[in-house]
Amino acid sequence: MDGIVFGLCALIGLAGTVLSAREAWRQRDRSDYRVARFTRAVAIGICTVGVTLAVPAIEDVIESATGMNNAAKLGAHICAVVWCGSLQLMLVDWSYNHEVLKASLYARVAFAACVLAAMLPLFVGTTNETVEFTTEFATVPGVTVYLMVYLAYVAITCGEIAFLCTGMTLVARRAGHAWTARGLALSSISALLGVAYAASKGSYLVTHYLGHPWPLRYEEIISPLLAGLAVISLITGLTMAMVGRRLASRVAASAI
Repeated sequence: MDGIVFGLCALIGLAGTVLSAREAWRQRDRSDYRVARFTRAVAIGICTVGVTLAVPAIEDVIESATGMNNAAKLGAHICAVVWCGSLQLMLVDWSYNHEVLKASLYARVAFAACVLAAMLPLFVGTTNETVEFTTEFATVPGVTVYLMVYLAYVAITCGEIAFLCTGMTLVARRAGHAWTARGLALSSISALLGVAYAASKGSYLVTHYLGHPWPLRYEEIISPLLAGLAVISLITGLTMAMVGRRLASRVAASAI
């Protein structure tokens, strides 16, 4: 299941990265260049790396090459944190005025840095040859705490991403930018799927701690599907918004 889901995510992410990087490069000399154009390309690129590391075959290669158990999982989780943070920066740049923009950006960078600073010692203190950082090893306290820190960050950031995308969707719809509104609406749905992914995996960890977990086999199906759908729909939504804006500009230019 993981190989199919995350392999498909990697292919879609690669296409989205190329399109976003090309757009950011084309707009680099504009006087109104925004941080959002750069962070969008970074977010999709980092996401692509992260889901590639989550493919079981790639994971085995990484761990064999580094000689470090769980190396690929740590890399994928770091990519997820940077991905969510980059999306926050992109949407903050689009949503907030310049008077509060810098403080808002710094606050979110600091939040992501604190999460990584909490995750890394937990990883170093817990990892060994017999432990995997998955819900299957929820009996290991260090694994549970590590995953809960990671999942809490994903849930919080995806919640904010959904909120910002929803607000921007309404603005784009009122302005008559249909494709942009559709792309942002899809991005909002994808962020809610990200919250659902964190809730799915986190609820298993919590119920396991309380002594009444729901079946692990269901969690191992539901969580990857939610994560894959979130990644695919978010990349698709952001690409739709970007391509739709370009098409609208071309149509307007040709009508003049």
